[in-house]
Amino acid sequence: MSDEKFPKIERLRKRREFKRTDKQKIARVVTKHLVILAAPNSQTHARIGITVSKKIGNAVTRNRIKRLLREIYRRNKNLFPKGYDYILIAKPHIWTTTYHDLYQEVAKALGSSTWEKRYSSR
Repeated sequence: MSDEKFPKIERLRKRREFKRTDKQKIARVVTKHLVILAAPNSQTHARIGITVSKKIGNAVTRNRIKRLLREIYRRNKNLFPKGYDYILIAKPHIWTTTYHDLYQEVAKALGSSTWEKRYSSR
């Protein structure tokens, strides 16, 4: 069983970390419910940051979406190549989807051929 913890070192927490990831991004994948940005980091693990704007809904809805995305990362760390920072940006109508659908979306996006080409060049 994989390590299913989500410690602070695996999170993007500060605004400057989000801005650095956006500025230095090497990949941007757009799916039906998410925009995923990736930038290399100098660490041996992946880190993620989640952005859910007020356009998505009220606080309850936004927090539910953040919990779903954190859970996808926590349970499936092998989907996220190590040594990169990821920002998961929720798009409108994400609240209509389920955990399973979001998982499949993330797995497909991170497993896409264009995404793999960018990582294999590193």
